[in-house]
Amino acid sequence: MRRVLGDRLLRLALAAGLLSAAAGPCAARGTGGFLREWAACGPIEGTRLDAPVLPADFVAYPGLLASGAVWLPVEAEPQGRIDLRALYPEPRSGTALLHVFFECPSEAAYTLRIGSDDAVRVDVDGRTVHRHDVPRPWRADEDRVRVDLARGWHRMLVRVVDYGGEWAVSIRVADAKDQPLDVRHQAACPPALEAGCGLTQPVSTEEHAETAAFLAREVADLVTDLEAALPRLAETPEGYVAFAEYESARSLGRMFFEAMVSLWREAVAEDLDAEAVRAAQHAAVEAARGFSEVLAQETDRVARSLVRRQKTWETAGGKPTPRRELAVAILEVAELLSRSRRLADQIEGERIRNARLENDIRNWRQRDLAIHVLDSEGRPVAGADVEVVQQRHDFGFGCNLFAFRQWGDARKNALYERRFQTLFNTATVPLYWSVLEKRRGRPDVELLDAAVQWCRERGIAVTAHPLLWEQAVPPWAAEMTGDEVRDAVRDHVRQTVTRYRETVAWWDVVHAPAERLRVGRGEIETAQMLRWAAEAEPAGRLLISGDDPHTLTQIAKGLAAEGVPLDGIAVTAHQHDGAWPLRRVRQTLARCAEAGRPIHVAAVTLLGRPETEAEQAEAVRHFYTAAFAHPKVASITWWDLSDRFAWQNAPAGLVRADLSPKPAYRVLDRLINHLWRTDAAGRTDARGKVKARAFLGT
Repeated sequence: MRRVLGDRLLRLALAAGLLSAAAGPCAARGTGGFLREWAACGPIEGTRLDAPVLPADFVAYPGLLASGAVWLPVEAEPQGRIDLRALYPEPRSGTALLHVFFECPSEAAYTLRIGSDDAVRVDVDGRTVHRHDVPRPWRADEDRVRVDLARGWHRMLVRVVDYGGEWAVSIRVADAKDQPLDVRHQAACPPALEAGCGLTQPVSTEEHAETAAFLAREVADLVTDLEAALPRLAETPEGYVAFAEYESARSLGRMFFEAMVSLWREAVAEDLDAEAVRAAQHAAVEAARGFSEVLAQETDRVARSLVRRQKTWETAGGKPTPRRELAVAILEVAELLSRSRRLADQIEGERIRNARLENDIRNWRQRDLAIHVLDSEGRPVAGADVEVVQQRHDFGFGCNLFAFRQWGDARKNALYERRFQTLFNTATVPLYWSVLEKRRGRPDVELLDAAVQWCRERGIAVTAHPLLWEQAVPPWAAEMTGDEVRDAVRDHVRQTVTRYRETVAWWDVVHAPAERLRVGRGEIETAQMLRWAAEAEPAGRLLISGDDPHTLTQIAKGLAAEGVPLDGIAVTAHQHDGAWPLRRVRQTLARCAEAGRPIHVAAVTLLGRPETEAEQAEAVRHFYTAAFAHPKVASITWWDLSDRFAWQNAPAGLVRADLSPKPAYRVLDRLINHLWRTDAAGRTDARGKVKARAFLGT
């Protein structure tokens, strides 16, 4: 928990003023009854609403250090929702604690309106008034509970359990008639309650020691993390070329991290060396300025704050003080830790990362191209102007073609096809057995034939998905057993592969593979499926696909050990719960690369509602750049070009339901057709030669 304290504080909007949020005035009007100002702690391991066990008189406030964790201030969104997933991206399950003080204007019956994703428990003044242990999406006011409360201040403790996916909560107060009621509330302890909560009492020697040890660990962890960046920046894989732009970014990064390490060590030293601090400050600021003036200014502010806050170190480290002042000191130190981590993330995680990804693309997706210009006599032509324009990518940029001629209007069908062809050089066509062969022995292939032929005429490579998926078996096969199942599946594979052997480039043979697949009342081995497909088309390129990179990799390794033909694995990247951070993209691809086969990134979805289309576009740019930069990735396939017909009716299209382009479509157009396509010009030298760095393709 220590290492991510600064990151969490950043996500708690410190830029808006952490200390003012902790001790600012109570919210009283215009809240719609929502409680907005909270103290938060998490994530806590486990998904039990009864854990952790806390005393009935437990009180929390920003800056409270308890059980090795600090309670931090957090403010709800305008609609009252607290996005816990934004606060705690990892792990994907656990418990968050929230605490607030609120004031009732009179003794009366009140209604608490509660929305949560997932399970929730609410305690008021140490008494549990509501619990609902259920996985569900967040909806405001989904639960309502009546509570009788006296006039004056009360405290509320909320536990919210996450079972994966989104994670959020909202609570608002209503009167006895269930009408929302704006009440005064705050995360910090109200002055009238400070004495009763022990905030005016001197901190004990033991508490001082615990606080000093905690903050020392936090600072040590920060310094360790800053130092850990240095060897990462020095890494250069064998045969890897660090082009000038990336080498410059690495050099600035090393200077920044070395300076920040020195700065923090000097700032917390007993005897501050003013000259050493000034030198470290200057070095850090100048390194940050190499990336941007904004980063340089923030680095300078952090450095100055570190030097100025000697009183903070004294208060937090052992000087006798009331508990209230200790809480403020803890938050001040935490703020500096957060701002330092934010700077480190911005420089390594954004600026240097982006330079590295661009450098990776130049290493893995480009080659040096030399062109010799000769006259009719075979002699070099000097001074000839040469233009190199790429026509096709070797890399597969694809999308599923499931909405092909589904628009009920010739004009819209044509527009859909035009939008598709502008971006993509590969298309995934549907081979779901349950749809293709609803009646045994009578496959419906008319539309599939038309789609494949359309692709062939335009030079678009076809991926057929999937020959077999346990969830797409036709009803007539449900009662089959043993040899019946084997014969039916074999016939389906052989007939389908034979029919399209000249037009399909990649065969997704099994989706969601396992060693044995349940079909009807029988079983089919994944290995046998691949062998049947290879027999029908020896030159065919065969895939297995799924959403679990670990399972795909293990199965691929097992198939390789048995000598089963397999040419790649396709890992799906549905991101309906939010865009994957770069760390997850890298982990997924690294795990898939262990299979020793080309990686096809399939079924990419990123949602773009009307109000989030810009965010979708940015997520698309980041995801495609990270995947394109990986040397083992052979293709990236978007899932559903348009919001209409999209999987799960989600707004995951690159174009809207009316086929108008979203910003994400334009981002991909710029990447695929401009930034990642060779368009170079030069003039031949005395030997009739001109060089260019070109993307792989023709």
